Amino acid sequence: MNGSTFVHQGCVYSSDDDFLRMAVPFIDEGLRREEPVLVTTTPVNLSLVQTALGRHARNVDYAESAFFGRRPPQRVAAFTGYRHRHPGAARVRIIAEPVWAGRSARQVEAWECMDSALNAVLAGTGIHMVCPYDARTLEPEIVGNALRTHPHMVDGTEVAASPGYTEPVAFVRGRAAPLAARPDDAVTVAFTGDLGRMRHTVVLETVLLGLAGERLMIFAAAVGELLTGVPGAGGRRPSVALWGRPGEVVCDVDLPATASLDPFIGLHPPLLDPRPGDGIWLARQICDHLDVRSGPGGTTIRLHTPTLRDTEAGAGA
Repeated sequence: MNGSTFVHQGCVYSSDDDFLRMAVPFIDEGLRREEPVLVTTTPVNLSLVQTALGRHARNVDYAESAFFGRRPPQRVAAFTGYRHRHPGAARVRIIAEPVWAGRSARQVEAWECMDSALNAVLAGTGIHMVCPYDARTLEPEIVGNALRTHPHMVDGTEVAASPGYTEPVAFVRGRAAPLAARPDDAVTVAFTGDLGRMRHTVVLETVLLGLAGERLMIFAAAVGELLTGVPGAGGRRPSVALWGRPGEVVCDVDLPATASLDPFIGLHPPLLDPRPGDGIWLARQICDHLDVRSGPGGTTIRLHTPTLRDTEAGAGA
């Protein structure tokens, strides 16, 4: 196995013993190889692992899944951040169990697409990741899609190719339903090239829609980044459409792109040198949900961000 290869495995378990049959050997092998090991899972599973490892438990890093990247873009950033904290290690190991309980259908779709996208986004990182799925609590469809998003599945220490694995681009585009039509009262503004004027317009309109505070200014900055930092603009002018929905502000950024955007654009954290997609990365960090749809006429990026009332109440976490 090449040390820089990204290894992405799923594990469907139906009991505590099933989970430990995968987790303990995976961790032990990493410790023997002097590889950094991170376990991010439920509090119950963290306790099981720590008890099973005994005195070796102190050599492992731990995080509760609910707080290790609350949304898919933050989760990707957390994975890459852990890798970057160990630059001298040829490989790092991560057990990464997402939180599925309480997710809406749209959120489940976003998490599944992220899981598939990892195969492309983390290529060459030297991360060996196992994603556990608890068959006792999860919907059968979520468990079934684990076979489509992971090239290999683990049962204890046995590894087998997943018969249902789907290449990431095909999986993500297959899940991408058409965007719902904009409401008649959406406010549409053409971008003339004056970024300051566009930011002022976004601020004024979103204040009327219920957005306020620091999030308001960050949202306006993110919209501006999308207008100026995404590649492929053609001869027509980009435009922005804004409208409100209960508990959120929705914004479409229409780009007259000459080519379809990479469906994973903006999942890579920015580097010192600017590159296409940095603006989408920023937008992904601050918005509850972001959709990218490309077609012959260009690309639409739809952003959803909660209003202040829902932010204060903890919505979107």
